[in-house]
Amino acid sequence: MLVYKAYFSILLIFAACLSTSAQIVDSAQQSILTAEAGPEDASVNRVRGEKILKEVKETIEKHYYDKTYKGIDLDSTYKAAREKIKTFDHNWQIFRVIAQFVMQFDDSHTRFYPPNRAVTVDYGFDMQMIGNVCYIVNVKKGSDAEKKGLKVGDVLAGIHQYNPTRENLWKINYILRSLDPLSKINVFILGPDKKEQKIEVEAKFISIKARNEDAKERRKNFEPYRCHEVDAEVIACRLETFSVDKDVINDMMKEVRGHGRLVLDLRGNGGGLVEIEEYLLGHFFDTDIKVGDFVTRKKTEERIAKSRGDKVFKGDLTVLIDSRSASAAEVFARVIQIEERGKVMGDVSSGSVMTSYLIGSSIRRGSGELMTLTVFSMNVTVGDLIMTDGKRLEKVGVTPDVAIGPSGFALSNGDDPILAHAVRDFGGEMTDAEAGQLKFLTKRYNWSEDEDLEDQ
Repeated sequence: MLVYKAYFSILLIFAACLSTSAQIVDSAQQSILTAEAGPEDASVNRVRGEKILKEVKETIEKHYYDKTYKGIDLDSTYKAAREKIKTFDHNWQIFRVIAQFVMQFDDSHTRFYPPNRAVTVDYGFDMQMIGNVCYIVNVKKGSDAEKKGLKVGDVLAGIHQYNPTRENLWKINYILRSLDPLSKINVFILGPDKKEQKIEVEAKFISIKARNEDAKERRKNFEPYRCHEVDAEVIACRLETFSVDKDVINDMMKEVRGHGRLVLDLRGNGGGLVEIEEYLLGHFFDTDIKVGDFVTRKKTEERIAKSRGDKVFKGDLTVLIDSRSASAAEVFARVIQIEERGKVMGDVSSGSVMTSYLIGSSIRRGSGELMTLTVFSMNVTVGDLIMTDGKRLEKVGVTPDVAIGPSGFALSNGDDPILAHAVRDFGGEMTDAEAGQLKFLTKRYNWSEDEDLEDQ
């Protein structure tokens, strides 16, 4: 069994939303990719499903940070899931049962990833919560979504059979990408007249080889940070992720040096390494500061960010966040708030600050040349963070000092009123359109949290 440690977000929405995980998982519609086993394989599928369920349960028992499992009777729900598996024939049904068993924790960092498929899905568009409204924020050129008229700035009232909210968006992403990818998906766009328009979008399926090649190309062109000097006094820097080396932070802070005011853009930053989060914090304080208490099932430890001494930036600081700012990004922003070191602007952050393990495992059947190997994985939360004000950020997020977000019109125009406002607040000159031309806002076309995790 391989264990990988990750401190990550995930990135990633109708008034009558999904109130329980069961409502999400018990969809009657079967995805095109999950019906690979016929009735003749039913007994094999059940046996394999029961083995996977057992290993998932044992992983939770061994690693989950809360020894009480949030009050869940793990043995009872495990037995119920095992009995349910015995009533199904197909893998797509069985995997849903296992996913539902894990989703009862309602924990964005604890989830089951079914055995890998030969392809991954690309719906050709990306959605994001801004305030309490879900918007289309990217549409891939040449995709069916673009051909059907989906546009950046459109209000997304619904997708498939789900109503997107801040609370359930991560579940929707998980289901439609990892658990039940669909060949076609209905999206419901809310027009200016408040009437819904239904658009059927065809998905594109990408081979693992093609995805790996694309990921390799993206990494080759990846810029972990970018800085733009507004004037001699004001500089704006965007940090893409905390999954970087200390040298990256050093290089960014060298560019900041000599300026009196910094706008640090953490919008879309899904987090990364705790070590780097603490290292960056150390560049803004003259003395060591306590980040919070890290709580695991065995002990509680203080997290301390050590001052960088003579390398500390002593000027004014504004941090930008949005609903995709998660994990290390939101912890950083909250420490700046609590210590009154600077101002936070933007939207309420993700509220995903738990620490988790990504655990890969396999089930073997047969032997020799006839042996088959079923590989699967899961994330399990191993630690929680209590901030120095005694509060948790999980499922709450960071509330900005100045709440500001782009309108649908600004999104469609490519404007960035948040960055522009922060610069002007520091006395710099920048229009919304000029800020948009810097393209500090993340451009992503897939909602793949798997890719976020791989990057970390």
